[in-house]
Amino acid sequence: MDELRSNVRRMLNNQDNIRIVGEARDGRETIQMVQELQPHIVLMDINMPELDGLKATEILAKDFPNIQTVIMSIQSEQEYFRRAMKAGAKDFLVKPFSTSDLVDTIQNVFNRWLKDRPELFANEPRAEILTFFATKGGVGKTTLAVNLAASLASRGKKILLIDASLQFGDVAITLNQPAKKTITNLAEAPEITLAEVEKNLIKHECGLDLLLAPKEPALAEMVKSEHLLKILDAVTPVYQYIIFDTPPNITEKELAILDRSNLVLLVATLEISSLKNTKICLKTFNDINFDMSKIKLILNKEIPNVGIGKQDLEAGLAIPVYATVPMESEIAQRSLNQGEAFVLKSPTSAIARSIIAMADSIVGGDKTQETGKSAILKIKDLLFGS
Repeated sequence: MDELRSNVRRMLNNQDNIRIVGEARDGRETIQMVQELQPHIVLMDINMPELDGLKATEILAKDFPNIQTVIMSIQSEQEYFRRAMKAGAKDFLVKPFSTSDLVDTIQNVFNRWLKDRPELFANEPRAEILTFFATKGGVGKTTLAVNLAASLASRGKKILLIDASLQFGDVAITLNQPAKKTITNLAEAPEITLAEVEKNLIKHECGLDLLLAPKEPALAEMVKSEHLLKILDAVTPVYQYIIFDTPPNITEKELAILDRSNLVLLVATLEISSLKNTKICLKTFNDINFDMSKIKLILNKEIPNVGIGKQDLEAGLAIPVYATVPMESEIAQRSLNQGEAFVLKSPTSAIARSIIAMADSIVGGDKTQETGKSAILKIKDLLFGS
């Protein structure tokens, strides 16, 4: 029994969002500690002295219905599973099990419990959702999204960058990341949970989490609006900022993202075609009664003496410029070709400083900037008896 507790403790010690609050030697001690500690989840061995795991689980299910119990047993027969479920267990682990099996089981049990309790999130801070949008390709939208995300991550913020340009997403190549795992895997999953999303993330060395676009355009149709919204439901409690890079389209998928966004960073350049399309975009948003206060205009690739300036842009679009990013094509192109964010590679350059200033503005206006993980999800208190 001591060996099992030691193994479980070793498996979970490095899990940031799981905290072991107690260990018990038998069923009676488990019940006493549950009453005192009120953990979220109890790992219960089926064979324990004094009071066996099934009987202890029955008592917990009756007296502490909000506490979720997972039964552990060396017996894999269906009869043991059935008896565990009848006793009130929420899942069943067959020994020996791997660390991933254990963590996934805990995550899934906890997430199912939370799903039926939306009131727990009523006062919980949630991630700010920032969406980069443009009505024309080639305006530098992906470059801005990647560098803003990297800038926020470099200052210790918990950031998820989602490449929602599903047919021709460029986030992976912009950061020199192999697209081994993509959003397509989530579209195929039987259920989109936080654990499932986490299994399909790419971890960048700067601390940024990436959910990449499908590898091929033909796979884009697999990802529906409901998939995107379920992903957001799963991850908003555990990030400080979620950043979307979107394609230059206004379809059901883009509108689903935009409606859930706190800020829409609308990117334009001083090219006449970009200005024309941006003006049409703003009119379209207004016509569909979109919340125009969420839209922030980003002037990218600013260069002087091209016949149109920032003031002309603001006058023509009837919207102020939120941030201006200068044209530094050599730095931007070199960073792109090397698969590095210029805010990290060349932080003193004018183009990097403009992104860093944008990040400062966003962080300064965010009332939940110190959130990190939701208080509920940050500590999944765990007690186990064996």
